Amino acid sequence: AKNSEYKQIVENLDKENIDEEIKLPQNVNAELREYQKVGYSWLKTLENYKFGGILADDMGLGKTLEMITFISSLNVEKPILIVCPKSLSFNWEHEFFMWNKDIKVVTIVGDKEDRKNKINNIKNDEKVVFITPYDSLRNDVDLYQNKEFSLVILDEAQYIKNSNALKTKAIKSLKADNRFVLTGTPIENSLTDLRSIFDFLMPGYLYSFEKFRSKFEST
Repeated sequence: AKNSEYKQIVENLDKENIDEEIKLPQNVNAELREYQKVGYSWLKTLENYKFGGILADDMGLGKTLEMITFISSLNVEKPILIVCPKSLSFNWEHEFFMWNKDIKVVTIVGDKEDRKNKINNIKNDEKVVFITPYDSLRNDVDLYQNKEFSLVILDEAQYIKNSNALKTKAIKSLKADNRFVLTGTPIENSLTDLRSIFDFLMPGYLYSFEKFRSKFEST
């Protein structure tokens, strides 16, 4: 029975079997293109099985809109955290404003004291989307240790390709019920880039850094 259940899950996750008719949330002010509906349906299918995952596509094809649509569909009672390059922080805020004004969005940028106040005001039982840059999160990581998120999303996830970087370790210390990443370049230098991203999504799934490198890169 377990084997048949597992086989069914694998078949359902096959891109050819993704249900493109999964209902879109009504509060998104956008007409998704067909491939964007597929991307949204992929995220919803992963969520259905309590899986995290990667939304990988070329730049400019609407990954942000697909993720905002996905967030809009969630019935959660905990906050959501989006971590992105600093240059994209206000772009995310602007796109939420365009596509769904009903969602409360707080951008955690500015000086240390301002960021501290915003982080301290995060409530573990309220659906609010928080957006912060990678470097800010690295510097503020201690302030997040008593925070619980329903979802942590990394934009431009290649920023955590180095498993030993402080920003990578900070991000992997966050408490979250589920995790997703967006990237157009999941592998920039070597397979260990991808391993680091999966270590955020599914800790331990692709072995330790040393075992993964010896098993897949040194052979």
